Amino acid sequence: INAEYGGVLKHFATCGEVPESVEGKECEGVAFISGIASGRDGVVTSSNNKVLETWSWSGERLASTVAVKRPTAVQVSPTDGRVIVSDKAGDAYSYTFKLTDRHYLLGHVSVVMDCIMSRDGKYIVTCDRDEKIRVSHYPNCYNVQSYLMGHTEFVHGVVHTSDTTLASIGGDCTLKLWDLTTDTCTSTHTSPVPFTSISYLPSLLLLSTADTLSIHSANNPNNQISTVTVPGGVASTAVSGDTVAVLTLSGVLLYSISNDGVLGEAVRVEEAVEAVQWSEMVVSKLPERKKPAGVKGFQAYF
Repeated sequence: INAEYGGVLKHFATCGEVPESVEGKECEGVAFISGIASGRDGVVTSSNNKVLETWSWSGERLASTVAVKRPTAVQVSPTDGRVIVSDKAGDAYSYTFKLTDRHYLLGHVSVVMDCIMSRDGKYIVTCDRDEKIRVSHYPNCYNVQSYLMGHTEFVHGVVHTSDTTLASIGGDCTLKLWDLTTDTCTSTHTSPVPFTSISYLPSLLLLSTADTLSIHSANNPNNQISTVTVPGGVASTAVSGDTVAVLTLSGVLLYSISNDGVLGEAVRVEEAVEAVQWSEMVVSKLPERKKPAGVKGFQAYF
């Protein structure tokens, strides 16, 4: 989508194009694209039926394969251009951009919910269902730099705000800032409802809930600069420059962001109305929060 005027520049795929089988392996369930990332060679997508695909910038499908388990996040390494895939089994793998030469990178004991690369490509950051954020060296991910502990529920979103700082969101309805030089939490913002996504803009953080968008200061997340209610709810978001695209149950909306972080009026992308046909399937559904154990005398979380 052209961020300036809202026109659709290129359709890379539709749900109907996702193959029923790849390499002789059957693709499970109804297909929709659940993850997307871009790199120097093009775009990589993952779907809920375990299919990984890479695309050229002209829209040509370059390669397809079936992931080991259902992907939860995809990234492209800024250094070697390899595709990084985390999955619901708690593992992460890397592939060439042609989706060959699969390498095992790391493993968690629970679902990895998000995965990002550091800006210099030297580290990979993963977060999981069990409240942990792990910072590992890349590509030798067995060398763990640190664990960031502080969330009391699952952590489902992480983003770098600088080379030495990280922001995370979790099921405990908090946004946390982390100093990677000391491995400590420097700031916490609490929301009445869980955040569903987080994105970084220069000096700003874009956060979404089930039906709102809000802009916060990246240095002080308690400073909420602006917020808007999104008609149709928020299924997913994408940021380009000073524009955010929002997939809703009623289509795609574009919001401008001023230099001081104020969200503008929504502009509907009329050419993307076909998104309404499948957007109901991709609305973010967060896991259930952990329940206290029924043990007399104390309330332990497990």
